[in-house]
This record gives sequence, structure tokens and C-alpha cells, in this order.
Amino acid sequence: MDQPGNRLPKNVEGKYYTTDDCNGCAYCASVAPDNFDFDKPSNSYYVSKQPGDPNEEELVDEALSDCPIDAIQIEGNKVLSTEEE
Repeated sequence: MDQPGNRLPKNVEGKYYTTDDCNGCAYCASVAPDNFDFDKPSNSYYVSKQPGDPNEEELVDEALSDCPIDAIQIEGNKVLSTEEE
């Protein structure tokens, strides 16, 4: 994926967020249930709570790295295209 989608408006302020690329697969919520919540109208997950400790941050990082469609992003990070990697 070359460019991430748009930040979903329900994300809380902070470093992590989900984009409108989310397809509602629930992987993130299964890994970090305290940090992600479901928005039924948009059929997508959003960051409902930023990580509050190292354990939560590790879980959110795992959800980010394993998200099947790269819908979880970190503020300010540039997504590399395959030509740039």
C-alpha cells in the first residue's frame, strides 16, 4: 500500500490511529481490546485509548504490524512503497 487512507474521526488524539482503509476484520481488537473499539456505522475499528503503559504499547504495535490491510498508522510515519523499501 503506497499511501495510508484518511484518519478516522473517532480516533482519540495521540500517536496511533486507524484509517478509512479499515475493513472491520477485528484483528486489532483481538490483540489490544483495551485500545480499539468498533464503529458500527462505518464498519471500522478506531483507537479508543492510546497505550498507557509498555505492555499496551507492545500490543498496539503488534496490531499495527500484523494488520492485514495496514489500516493502523503512527502519526508522522511515512509509509514506504515497495520501490522505496
